[in-house]
Amino acid sequence: MRSISRLPKSAGADAALAAWRNSSGRCAFRCQATTPTTTMTRPRNSSFFSPPSQSASRFLLSTSAGRRQADPNQPPTDSAATPLDKVEAELDEWATSPDSLEDEPRLIVPGRILSAPKPDQVTDSSYIPAETGDGLEEVGGLAGWWENDEHWDPSLVFRGFGPQQHVTDAATLEVVARQAVMEALAVQQEQQQHPSLLTTAWSRGSDAEAALALQLDVAADGSVAAVRGDVAGVVSSLTTPEAHASVDAALPTAEQAQALVESWAEDANWKLVSLKDAAFKFAISKRILQLTGHMLPDAQLANANTVGDLISVLVRPPKAKKLAEELAEDGALASLPNVSVYGRRVTPIDKHKAVGRWKVIVEELEKRGLPVTGTGGYGKAVERKWVYH
Repeated sequence: MRSISRLPKSAGADAALAAWRNSSGRCAFRCQATTPTTTMTRPRNSSFFSPPSQSASRFLLSTSAGRRQADPNQPPTDSAATPLDKVEAELDEWATSPDSLEDEPRLIVPGRILSAPKPDQVTDSSYIPAETGDGLEEVGGLAGWWENDEHWDPSLVFRGFGPQQHVTDAATLEVVARQAVMEALAVQQEQQQHPSLLTTAWSRGSDAEAALALQLDVAADGSVAAVRGDVAGVVSSLTTPEAHASVDAALPTAEQAQALVESWAEDANWKLVSLKDAAFKFAISKRILQLTGHMLPDAQLANANTVGDLISVLVRPPKAKKLAEELAEDGALASLPNVSVYGRRVTPIDKHKAVGRWKVIVEELEKRGLPVTGTGGYGKAVERKWVYH
């Protein structure tokens, strides 16, 4: 059989193949680094959550000698001082400076572990070493150290975006929804003075009363022609830094929220506001999450075209009660002597218990070693597989 001879390789192909073999992308997978890398350590006299200074942070990248010498833009290294020595020197200088720990959260960490002297090292002649640990007093230890609030800085307490307790009252949810809509419209109207406020996080302690007092002029297509009221004050309250960030926003009680909802019965135009603008819809849903803790599902939020549709997603109707619960609350049938109301299916065991026969049945079954309920350790008859197979 005739064979085709191997084609000769060109010089350009050999050069490209050699360059590809020596490239950093291939070496990252097939080679192992041989140059030592620098390991950063935290100084003992610094705070846990204190970031390094700007001058020391530039060494957080690669400080290995091989890469610094390979980079032509980097100056040559000094043989007397290695990069690791420079990093440690700058970190020590930063940690010992008086301004390094100012206004930084701190933790009270346990001190050094101290060991008692050995019996042969004690100079007191009246000392008698104990052979067991019975009756000895325990001193020190780390049990419950981090559970003590005195060892934690209050600024280190985790604070989520939403409140710790979700709002469940329907009237309160509707009040918060209106507040979010009014605040988003106020920000949208003042967008020239605050161009990026619609997509940023707002202050929890905003002026909710001023936001709920705003009046809208809604067109037939759902667009808002104008917002009347203290618009500038509402926007200013959203940008004011909070004094107590760990405190949830003050929401109205259930009675106050119900009174507000009833006062808006004749003014339902705010529920016709269009949500076609994605940034406007996101601002409202974000504000609802921040005040109530409810994250609206994306699939249902995408189908919400008006504020009324969004409220129907947020405020769900109460779950329907079962017929047995309704009859138990009514009490008319449950008070009859010959009527019993059950919340589930009545089984033969219930009928035996009603006449007092079940106790006798259990005693007889246990006496014979038979299971009271179920099949126990008894399976199907062995003859069944002979018949069906």
